[in-house]
Amino acid sequence: MSAVPSDEEFRTYNEGVISEFRAHQGKVSRPPFPILLLTTTGARTGRRTTVPLGFGVDERGRVFVVGSKAGAPRHPAWFHNLRADPAVTVELGDRTYRARGVVTTGEERDRLYRLVSDGTSAYERNTDRTFPLVVLEGVPAPD
Repeated sequence: MSAVPSDEEFRTYNEGVISEFRAHQGKVSRPPFPILLLTTTGARTGRRTTVPLGFGVDERGRVFVVGSKAGAPRHPAWFHNLRADPAVTVELGDRTYRARGVVTTGEERDRLYRLVSDGTSAYERNTDRTFPLVVLEGVPAPD
């Protein structure tokens, strides 16, 4: 089983990715796939927090994200925040959008998840939990 990074390791890594994303209009050298920045409002603190996330786009052009947290045993904080307040800000490329996070379930969640994973990633091997999947309403698919 792979080790899941600590919260501090996540924070340090994310800060570097966010800085590079903003300095280069949404382009980053790591991770090696397209990302967006998701800003949520803390459910308990009310503080705005931004995280970099890989994303998928379905056949209808809907942008979505998955709450893998590298296979950690619990869902990521951004997901808990989004459930408490689905109004989010999304930075994608050089554009910023106000959006609404809609948690998908059942067959729709599974169908979208198969667009980004075949179910055999190291993250999935790290945990037994089902990763939540969130459609970001109001965010157009990138060109």
